[in-house]
Order: sequence, then structure tokens, then C-alpha cells
Amino acid sequence: MNSMRRLKAVLLPALGIALALSACQPPAPAPTPTPSPVANNPSSPPGNRSVQSTSGPKQPNTCNPAQPGTLQEITNTQASPYFVVHPAQDDPRVPTVIFLGGGSGSRRSAERAWTNYLSRGSARESFRIVLPYAVDMDYIDDAVRTFGVLNEVLACYGGDPARVHIGGVSNGGYAAFVLMLARPQHFASLLGAPGLFPATTKPEAWAKALAGRPVFNGVGANDLDWKPDVKAQHDALVAMGIDSVYVEFPDQGHTANQTFDNSVLFDFWVRRSR
Repeated sequence: MNSMRRLKAVLLPALGIALALSACQPPAPAPTPTPSPVANNPSSPPGNRSVQSTSGPKQPNTCNPAQPGTLQEITNTQASPYFVVHPAQDDPRVPTVIFLGGGSGSRRSAERAWTNYLSRGSARESFRIVLPYAVDMDYIDDAVRTFGVLNEVLACYGGDPARVHIGGVSNGGYAAFVLMLARPQHFASLLGAPGLFPATTKPEAWAKALAGRPVFNGVGANDLDWKPDVKAQHDALVAMGIDSVYVEFPDQGHTANQTFDNSVLFDFWVRRSR
């Protein structure tokens, strides 16, 4: 049993629970642009603004002011913790990328995902990038929270709900693929670097979730464990008429290092955000 099969055996129960829980929940309403602050609210934490709940319970109670030009950490809201990197220009139609780190999905995993996969992309300033992470547990066990993070980010900072891209690497890629199966209506595209659907799901379910949504199947050229499965998944998607791209990352193994060319990911998102 190779490491890919061991990974599937470990992750499938937790992700199956996440998929079941998510599928049972009603779709969230379309988030609204940045909520209006309530002035002089003494219950608000310093440096934050409380939000008027004008469109139902999906409105977050607290929004932290945006800090452009930095990897902003959000830790005091209902959907936190997560990092967010804001676009260079405040645009209500800005596309959003949710990217899930590998390993346990810890804070360090999210920081590493930013550094190695996203921080050097030539088009990154045209996106709002969100990196959820977990504390005292594996993110894979808390993956349903991704939908809360997405709702909170769109409500607090704006962005086009029709241009939200989900992606991840390794365990995070695996989670991203399951979240796409759970609520495909929330996402415009799917990216794995690498990522895979659970072995127990059927290609027919992939095709149904991905109808009209492109997929990026990326894998390190030296990743001998994942590469055959990623290529087979790509071939199956193409055979079903899904817009799937297969890319091998030169000189990279299972996870990317700081020489990885981030532009290959952003080129995919740019083309799918028009």
C-alpha cells in the first residue's frame, strides 16, 4: 500500500463526515458587500468594528479592518482562524481564492502554503487570498468551517460570490476536492497541487459537481506516489467532458519549495475569473 492509499484510508472517515454535514446544510445566501460599522459600540474588541445584522444570521458579528499589503491574521471572529491577503485595489468584484494547506492544516501549514505557492504569483494582487487553518486539531476534521470562512470574508471585505476558487495541496487539496463535491455552487473552479477526490466517490459524482467548472490537476514531477493517481483522475475527467488541466511542476516533489513558479496557479485562476 503506497503512501497515497494510506492517506486515503486515514482521511476518508473525517472527510466523509464533513461531506455529510455540509450536504445536509442549506446553501448560504449570497453574501453582501462590506457591512456598515456601528459607531461607538463598547462591546467591540479594540481595533474591530461590529456589523449591523441586516440580512439574517449569516452576517458576521465582527469584521476586522482590512490591512492591505500584509498576510493579515484573523483570530477573533466566528469563522476564524484564517489568514487573508487583500488585493491591491479595493474592487467589489474581486475574485477570491481559498487555499488549504497540507499536513495537519495548522497555522504553520497555512504560512508555508502562502510562502511557497502564492506569495510570488505575478497576478496575486488581483485576488483576495484566504488561507484557513486549524488550532489543536487537524483542519481535515474541521473542513466544513471553510464555508463559514468564505461567507465571513465576502460579507466583511466584499468580492464577487460567482468568482470564488477553491484549491489546496496534499491533505488540503484532498479537502478542497471534497468541499467541491459537497457544495459546488459556491465555487467557480477547483485546483489541486496536488489534490484528489476520495477513492470511494464515483466519477459520475465528480462530473455532476464539476459541470461548467474547470479543474487544475497539478502535481510535482518528482512526486511518484501521487502523480499516477492525479494523471488518472485528469484523464477520467477529460473523458467525461470536464475542462481539466494537467500540469507537472518541474523539479518539485510532493510539496513545493520556494523555487516553485507560483504563476502557473494564478494563470489558471486569471483565465477562469473573466
